[in-house]
Amino acid sequence: MTVETKTNGYSAVTIQEMISKFEKAAKKLFPDCKIRHFYYGDYVDMADIVLRPGEYAHFNVCSNRVSLCGYTCSAEELSKFESMTHNDECYNGKLFELAK
Repeated sequence: MTVETKTNGYSAVTIQEMISKFEKAAKKLFPDCKIRHFYYGDYVDMADIVLRPGEYAHFNVCSNRVSLCGYTCSAEELSKFESMTHNDECYNGKLFELAK
């Protein structure tokens, strides 16, 4: 797994704990993925998990929520992406269990 963070003046210090859990889950489910972070202010991370060119999922990560916002992947991979959510209205994720 590789991680890239776009430098834009924000550090998202307040949500680093949730970002860490998100990355641990991604590493378990998709060990060869690339995670791209874009801190949209200090309280929101717009993260992409890229599996291969054209196959990815986009998440919004906050201190008390991780939401799946878009994806292009197989049904099997989508099921794994759904499991990485937390407090999302559409997906009953198990992020904290995965991050243990």
